[in-house]
Amino acid sequence: MVVIWNWALMSTRLSEGGGIDCVFLSCFDHDVRFFASMLGHARIRVHHASTLDMADFLLLATRGTVLVLDPTFLDGCWHDALAMIRQFHPHVVTLICADHKDREFVASARDAGTLDVLWRPVGVEQLRSSIWTAYEISLEREGWREEQRQIKRPIVLSDLR
Repeated sequence: MVVIWNWALMSTRLSEGGGIDCVFLSCFDHDVRFFASMLGHARIRVHHASTLDMADFLLLATRGTVLVLDPTFLDGCWHDALAMIRQFHPHVVTLICADHKDREFVASARDAGTLDVLWRPVGVEQLRSSIWTAYEISLEREGWREEQRQIKRPIVLSDLR
């Protein structure tokens, strides 16, 4: 995969909020709080959601670009989360944090659209790096979608000047 960096878009986003907004969909708030405290220095704001509806709301409210999730949560599983992302947040990139016992359950996650499955215990540096990579991919998706909108937009006379 070739990644073309859109540094202007990235620097604008970072300067607007000072970092990355990430939603962590999990029933285990202690894990989320730990990662939130450890990733803050890396300019990653982690917002906790325990339900899919809350994750949807937080992605909208924070303009989040990364969704980290457990394979299962209070009102669904990773299949439900990816369906929500595809339908309502196509620029958001997903990461799954799973136990090795969930290997079969998440085996098709990458083929279904998640960026990566991180195996527990997940290290802070590993999560930080994965979130930054997801953020960069999200920016590329957003740039590509903007290019597609420009292509489909009708040409008006003011564009020709």
